Order: sequence, then C-alpha cells, then structure tokens
Amino acid sequence: MPYIETRDGTALYVHVSGPSEGVPLLLVHGWPLNHRIFDAQLARLPALGYRCIAPDLRGFGRSDAAWNGYSHDQTADDLEDIRQSLRLGRFLLAGFSTGGGAAIRYAVRHGRQKLAGLALVSAAVSLAKSAEWPHGLNAAQTKDLIDKAKADRPAMVTGYAKQMFYRYHSPEFMSWFASLGLEASLAGTVSGAEAALAEDSSGELNRLAGLPSAVFYGVHDRIVPRAASEQLAAALPGAAAYRFEKSGHGLLFDEAELFQRRLEDFLAAAWPQA
Repeated sequence: MPYIETRDGTALYVHVSGPSEGVPLLLVHGWPLNHRIFDAQLARLPALGYRCIAPDLRGFGRSDAAWNGYSHDQTADDLEDIRQSLRLGRFLLAGFSTGGGAAIRYAVRHGRQKLAGLALVSAAVSLAKSAEWPHGLNAAQTKDLIDKAKADRPAMVTGYAKQMFYRYHSPEFMSWFASLGLEASLAGTVSGAEAALAEDSSGELNRLAGLPSAVFYGVHDRIVPRAASEQLAAALPGAAAYRFEKSGHGLLFDEAELFQRRLEDFLAAAWPQA
C-alpha cells in the first residue's frame, strides 16, 4: 500500500488509516473528486476504532488514468479487488454521490453478505431522467455537461463545485474543493461522466433487503434532488433516512458536525449486526 493493482492491471491509490484490527470501513468518492472529500472522516474515525479505506477510483486523484472501465460494474469489481487485496472480511461501505450508485452495484454484484452496513450520502442512483426515475437530467443537460467537460474542464469543474453547496464556504475552501476535480484525468472526467449518466441502480434496490442501510441527503441538493433521495429511502428496504435541512449536495461540508455524528451513529448501530 498505498497502491493496489486491479485484475485488469490498473493501479489504484488506496489511503488506509486506523488500527489494523479495526472495524473496516470503505469510503467511495463521487465524480469527479477523490478520497480527499473524506478528510474529516479519515481524521476522526480511526480514533473510534475504524480502519478507514479510501481509494481514488480509476481516472481520479492519484490512480491510473485508465482509458476505459468507468461503469458501475467495473468500479464494483475494483472495490472487490481492493477488498481481496486487503483481505477484508465483512465491512462497512459508504458511497458519496456517484460513489453511492457504485456502492449499490457492489452490494448486488459481489454479494450483500460481505457488507455489514451501507451508507449512501447524496447518492446518485440515476443521473438520467426516466419514467421510473423522474428526478435526473434530461438529454440536453447530459450532453451539455459532457461538452463542457471536453471543451473547458477547469471551467466545468469550477462551475460544478459552485452547485455542490447550500451554505457559504470561503473562497479558499472553494478553490481547494475545485482542485480535487482538477486532479482527475481528462479521460476519467469525460468517460466517468458519460458512464455515470448511463447508469441506473434504481431497479436493484429490492435486492438489498435485510442489509442495514442509511440515506443521507440535503434538502437543497441541486445535483441529486431531495425527491430522488426520498424515493431512494422509500425504495431501499428498511433504510434509515437522515435529512439535512441546511445542506446541498455537499452535506459532508455544509453540516459537517451533524453529518459526522449521524454517520457515527449509523456505523455503530450497523456493526454489531455483522
């Protein structure tokens, strides 16, 4: 560590912190970011006995800028390769934004019996609008996002960062946050967007019955609308719903302390059931 090689030879950067015998928690970031969005959790959870594992997904952060493999299926396989490399038994899984959709796919594709709990944070079950999932982007919005990523990635990332939050954050913070997106490769940014906009995990939710799950969502989310998160919570059997009244998509930062407390509560409740 800090790198592991996947089954197709892609090198993934994996940040690991916490006691080696601690409760394993795998944290999956969203597009177009990297593991640094979990800095607060990586700083605090190890002291509570968690072994935090936070990869940069392929094409993002310090991981290889792979030319392909940005589907949820491939991400799920990459997560399974990480699990096997670290020889994890049952573990807790948390996914933010598109990482939430990938986390759902992992549970379905590799067996929910490997998981002790699933935390979905501003989770993008589907970014595209459909009859079954009416909360996503339409075709014109989808094309516009991808065209902007191809034409002027820094401007696209900066604009995207501005949509993430409901509360005020300093210019320095916003600059740092945008820099996470600019650490991604062009291939990861464009191909990741194209893949994410084609994904739909909504039909898989009933296969997660019995798995302790929680949906964390911001009332003022402009990327994954509140109605989408409420539909997710209703469709995911037995899921707890944590609503954040003063947050947008980036609720990890808009209401950082409240999010941390609620996440800790959920993780502590889920692990004894493992």
